[in-house]
This record gives sequence, C-alpha cells and structure tokens, in this order.
Amino acid sequence: MGWVVRAPFVGRDEGHEAITRAACEGLALDDWQQEALIRGVRAPDVSLAGLLVSALPFAQPRHALRAWSGTSSTDAVGRVRGFLTATHLRAIGLPEGQRRWRALGEVLHCLQDSFSPAHVDRVDGEIVRMKHWGPLDRLRRGADGDEHGFPSDPRDSAWRDDALTDEALAAAEASRAYLEIAVRSRPELDEFLDEYLGG
Repeated sequence: MGWVVRAPFVGRDEGHEAITRAACEGLALDDWQQEALIRGVRAPDVSLAGLLVSALPFAQPRHALRAWSGTSSTDAVGRVRGFLTATHLRAIGLPEGQRRWRALGEVLHCLQDSFSPAHVDRVDGEIVRMKHWGPLDRLRRGADGDEHGFPSDPRDSAWRDDALTDEALAAAEASRAYLEIAVRSRPELDEFLDEYLGG
C-alpha cells in the first residue's frame, strides 16, 4: 500500500524509493545512510513483517490510512501523528547506524503515504480526509468508491509522463524537511507535524 515500490512480480516502477532519493538530494548523507533509508521506506510494503500485518486495522496508521471504515479522519490523523512521533523517538534513540536509518525510513514511508491521493484528500496542503483500505469498501461504496483501492490503487503511482507527480514532489519536500530534523536529532517534530499533517 502507499506509493508503489519496486518488487519482483509486482512492478518495476519506483515510488517511495524515488521520492526518498529526491528528498536526500543535497543533504550530504552517506551512501549507507541513503541505502538504509530506502530499505526502511520499502519495509512496510515488502518485508515479511510488513506484509503479515498490513491488512490489520492497527497497522493502518503506518500507511496514513483510517484503521476502520467508521474511524473519523480527525482521529486517523491523530493516530498517524502518534505513530510518526513514536517511531521517530524510537529511531533517534538508537545508536547511529543501519537500524536508526531504517527506522527513519519507516517514518518517511508513513509521511510519504500521507501525500498519496489514494490515501488522503488535501486542500491547500492540509489533510481534509484520510481514506480507508479494505476488501469490503468496494462492496459498501460501489465500484466508484473513493476509498483506497483493494488490494492496490492506481492513484498510488508517483509518476505521470515520466516525471514525479505534484503529490510525489510534495511528499519529497516534506520528507526532506523531516530528514533535516532527523539529521540534527532535534525535537522540532511537533511543529513539523502541525505543518504537514495538521490535527
């Protein structure tokens, strides 16, 4: 779920990976840091642990989605903020190394998903509606429903005409702003989340 990821038998397009690379441009990160970020940003969609829990309601905030179809968008944004804060604090509490940067990549995954049109509706950059992902949404809302498609959604493509979409570029900008905070390990996360998530 979320921006596409490159995976055998699934697709050749990059989504999260390309957004993360765009965010890293000019940040003077070492190659190993960028590689760990890429592994972390892919993990929620392609790791065994990510795949095993991705359909469970408690895992939906990890993908910037409502846990239940009846969950309000306001509550969902609050849960996403909680996930981002907890994962950020866990990451910066780790010693410098691969594990820290993979955890920071998991933060990026959720943050980037919060810009995908399949996951949220934004007006003037602010989330006004967070969507739900589940097999029953199509039955309840019909084929034209606006919830996240199941199991995948074409609106999760980060590309249009061989260029990143406006939403993917906004995700890259937010990812870069987050990485600038994470690199310094500074406690500016609340202000950052107010700007990019609201709520």
